[in-house]
Amino acid sequence: MDISIFESGPHTKYYLELNSSNAFGHYHPEFPIKLREFLLPAKTNKTLYTITLPIYESSIRSTAREFFIVYQKLDSNPKFFRKEADRYLLLVEEDRLDPYYLDRFILFLYPAFTDNEDPEESSRFVYRKGDESIDAQIVKELVGFWLRRKADGTDTDFILGLVELLKLYDPEFYSNRTAQSLN
Repeated sequence: MDISIFESGPHTKYYLELNSSNAFGHYHPEFPIKLREFLLPAKTNKTLYTITLPIYESSIRSTAREFFIVYQKLDSNPKFFRKEADRYLLLVEEDRLDPYYLDRFILFLYPAFTDNEDPEESSRFVYRKGDESIDAQIVKELVGFWLRRKADGTDTDFILGLVELLKLYDPEFYSNRTAQSLN
């Protein structure tokens, strides 16, 4: 790859700074596009697909599914998603991001998750039974990842790559997750 991974942020060439209160890694906008090109050649190479499928199933499937599930819930309420990304960005820019900010999303995948105690004011999300079984610590980190991607504008390219990955290696999961739900 002839582009840098990050355009700005607290990271160095050798270290990811994950606890900065005044900066986060803004991905280079071409990075997720290049990532798809380099990591999904099995789409057009049956032998490579056959070799890499067991690797996907043993090492990547669970993580890919978790990333998709959290994104899907965030995306079920685009207004909330945008508002939260803007809030996160503002707090970072003003050096006011609490180190425990993402803890408020520990229960994000639970059906009763809300951003407001008033039912008329609270955000609505699509809920899928069983999603709440994902480890809460992972959920909050994934919400943070997607909020930062929305804030730096790379969310669309990252989700497109993730969808391609799921369609290739995990088509039944993807089909089940994107089928109309009657919750």
